[in-house]
Amino acid sequence: MHEPVQSELEELLQGRLAAGKRPAVEAHLAACAECAAELRQMRLYSGVMRSLRAPAAPELSAGFYARVMERVEAQGMPSFWNLLLDPIFGQRLVYATGAMLLLMASFLLATSGNQPELAQTPVQVMAQPAEAPRAVQAGFGDDMQRDRERFLATMASFSE
Repeated sequence: MHEPVQSELEELLQGRLAAGKRPAVEAHLAACAECAAELRQMRLYSGVMRSLRAPAAPELSAGFYARVMERVEAQGMPSFWNLLLDPIFGQRLVYATGAMLLLMASFLLATSGNQPELAQTPVQVMAQPAEAPRAVQAGFGDDMQRDRERFLATMASFSE
């Protein structure tokens, strides 16, 4: 029986409880000390909340909105350069720049050491003579009959 009455306590405090429900709720509150104590607590909290409410809405002086809009327009958008003056952003920018320089330096050191083909310019690479394919270097293409026999032997010994 507590649940239906407890759901009606808020309306009872606000004076919006239906006339048909009021006698049943009041009878339950007279018999149940727990629900009556909850109603007293709700009245106490309601009084505290009412005391915290502002007595009346403050009246704004004439031209308040105009002064606010004037101030907003005068302030304007912050420039991009203000972002660079922010200490946190500046610190992050310095760290990111340092990391990028470290990566670039390590790349240059890695490519200029034992790997001359990576350190060459594109013009130097294009000026070098083309190397013969690996098949020609291994002796293929010199004797056509021998190549056919090797190919047939390779195919005959192939298994999946």
